[in-house]
Amino acid sequence: MSSAASGAPGAALPRPVSRPRLSVVVANYNRLDLVQRLLGQFARQTLPPSDFEVVVVDDGSKEPAAPHLEKLTLPYSLRVETQANAGAAAARHRGVLAARGDVVLITDDDMQVAEDFLARHLARHPRGSRNVVIGSIRPDPAISDMPLFERWYAWLNNRIAASMSGPKRRAHGWQLFTGNVSFRREDYVAAGGFDKSLGQSEDIELGVRLEKAGCRFEFCTEAYVLHGSDHTSFEKWLKRAHRYGIFDSRVAGKHPDVPQVDPWRFLFEMNPLARPLLAAAVVAPEATRPVTQAVMGVARLADKAGLSKVAFMGTSVTYAMEYLRGARTEAGSLPQAARRAARFALTGGKPGQVLRLARALKEDALQVARSEYGGTGVKAVASMVLTSDGYRVLALQRLREAARGLGIPLGNHALRVAQTAVLGVEIGKDVELGSGVYFVHSLGTVVGGDAKVGHRVRFYGNNTVGTAKDDGYPVIEDDVWVGAGARILGPITIGARSRIGANAVVLKDVPPDSVAVGIPARIVPRKDVDGE
Repeated sequence: MSSAASGAPGAALPRPVSRPRLSVVVANYNRLDLVQRLLGQFARQTLPPSDFEVVVVDDGSKEPAAPHLEKLTLPYSLRVETQANAGAAAARHRGVLAARGDVVLITDDDMQVAEDFLARHLARHPRGSRNVVIGSIRPDPAISDMPLFERWYAWLNNRIAASMSGPKRRAHGWQLFTGNVSFRREDYVAAGGFDKSLGQSEDIELGVRLEKAGCRFEFCTEAYVLHGSDHTSFEKWLKRAHRYGIFDSRVAGKHPDVPQVDPWRFLFEMNPLARPLLAAAVVAPEATRPVTQAVMGVARLADKAGLSKVAFMGTSVTYAMEYLRGARTEAGSLPQAARRAARFALTGGKPGQVLRLARALKEDALQVARSEYGGTGVKAVASMVLTSDGYRVLALQRLREAARGLGIPLGNHALRVAQTAVLGVEIGKDVELGSGVYFVHSLGTVVGGDAKVGHRVRFYGNNTVGTAKDDGYPVIEDDVWVGAGARILGPITIGARSRIGANAVVLKDVPPDSVAVGIPARIVPRKDVDGE
């Protein structure tokens, strides 16, 4: 690397270097051949080379990658960062901080990509959006030559992709994986980046924080990578399962409000026939290891007999048994493990849906009574419950959430019909409403798609919260008032404590403590921020 001497007489001024639109970050560890293959595929992208850069972080490989990679002739900008071995999370974090693009894409050194891979990711990040785009992972064509436990990963990836794809499904933060994901660099930095103390699961933990920060997650089937594997050791595969159990427990400790990251969910969500085996692995971790080996032996026999579904299900049980041993290790003792499993049952499992429903109804009642009925005494709360259509809308919404959690989609649908037909408010299946949201005049209000509405937001009637060009739905932060007839459209954010004027059409972000008025809305600061 060379640079012109600043201020030297007659020295040529350095030419300004344009910033790429996209930065690709790849962590590399002892996979020189594979990362060179990937870099060659980036050279054939349909996205112009000037629009992207690649940052490779060599995480202490035995043979340093930099001397080899810096000799490559590539049409795009390549930078190689080198560090002592500190783990994938630290390497990716270093790469993101070194990135110059507004959008960062992370993939693994053993992936292969199609020629439109980068263009498809970048197209999902229109200006002003806060999207996190999860691409699909497809198996390498040579997957049939891989061990059963590696082919099981491909089967699992297909199931995960199916859970995120389709017009009525959406991706979530806890589904983020670093094999194929892109996001705004500023969102990553604001969220604090990867937790480098996590030896595994740092990706889903970051995803949870990004979603909590208001980022919108979407799944893109077309932005795919091909994944092969150089893992051939069954024992190492089991050790990885054990480590995931340990670190998922730590993630659950950081985010107790996200049941999807709690390892104890397996005891309640897997096939009932498998649950005794999982429980046995927790109660007697060492004594049941021969059972785990036997289950995997049956899976291999089923695989040889062409019974793929049975083989994959047996592999799932094998993985879950070792995974829960890891969770038991992190718990420290059987009584502590039992307490954690019971806590999940009462908060994240089906019994917990009833408790969450009761807590949500109580919190909604108190907040609405305080803001609309002047207090939280018995008389005020009783009056509100008996007379307020706005509270009835919210109560039906909490019942719908409980129906979804309990796996009763027909109940959710019936309650939605009642909510729309009787109370005049249409709320989409994936909408998230904070506590104390109040529909002052409910008739004609639509909150659609996967819009997010914060706490104590007030809708004054005939409002639309939706999409402008089928490009995403709004995020409305806490304590916002939405005037009668107002429209809030597109993947925008309405900042906390803002006021949206009557009949305004809002198509761009509104900063906190602002007022939006007009068609299209113009934005001015609030003069009275302390309250109205």
